Amino acid sequence: MTRKLFWFVLLPVALFSADASAYGQYRLRATEIQEGGGQWHIYLSIDLPSAPALPHMPMKFMFTELTEYERALTDGSKDPVMNRIPMQNQLPKTESLDVDFADGTGKIFKSTRYDFSLTRARGYESGEYKFVLRTSDGQDVGNATTVILKGDNPVVDRRSITFATKVKDKDAGTNVAANDTSAVPTSTEVTPVGTAPPFVPPEGFKKTDEEEIHTKPGGCGCDIPGTSSSGLLAILGTSLGLGLLAHRRRRQSR
Repeated sequence: MTRKLFWFVLLPVALFSADASAYGQYRLRATEIQEGGGQWHIYLSIDLPSAPALPHMPMKFMFTELTEYERALTDGSKDPVMNRIPMQNQLPKTESLDVDFADGTGKIFKSTRYDFSLTRARGYESGEYKFVLRTSDGQDVGNATTVILKGDNPVVDRRSITFATKVKDKDAGTNVAANDTSAVPTSTEVTPVGTAPPFVPPEGFKKTDEEEIHTKPGGCGCDIPGTSSSGLLAILGTSLGLGLLAHRRRRQSR
């Protein structure tokens, strides 16, 4: 009886403390949003304890990814399959927006309706997120809510890679090549046919006119036109005798 009374008193106190810690409330039109044109459009209503001091109140819309909806190609399926991958220690994606709490006349209210979009260009993808609405001074509005962004994420290839070669096809081609002897010659000997021309033709051994002109003539090269070799010797002998005779006369005259 004492335990039941304890829970009966403690539970309302805990719930009241949790509600009191939140600054106002918000309500989402839907917690599951379908993607359209690469974005998710979110509608919600916000109710504060009192009207804010400014007609446009800065607020933070924070989304922390809990589960990723992965589309993957696997070995056992031709079409992509969806895998729910739990995410851990993810940093929240924050959208800082100015929420309008005033009407056309400039009157400020404590409640308003607001809508905004999340895009893939901002890093969002299909999955489950924890949504927290917070004021610029750090106060949470309402409690955290799980939001599901539906859509088709890009396909990831998870199929295994096989490096094995087709041994059967290779052996079959080898057998066919080994058995096919129609193009193989029966003998490796080659029989010459006809007579091959000489490597140097007969014309190559004949002298040209240029070779005849530049050939050095025979002889010693000391012939004088109009004389023979014997006549030249006689002239040299006579000159030598006359020289000796003149030398003797010069000596005798001394």
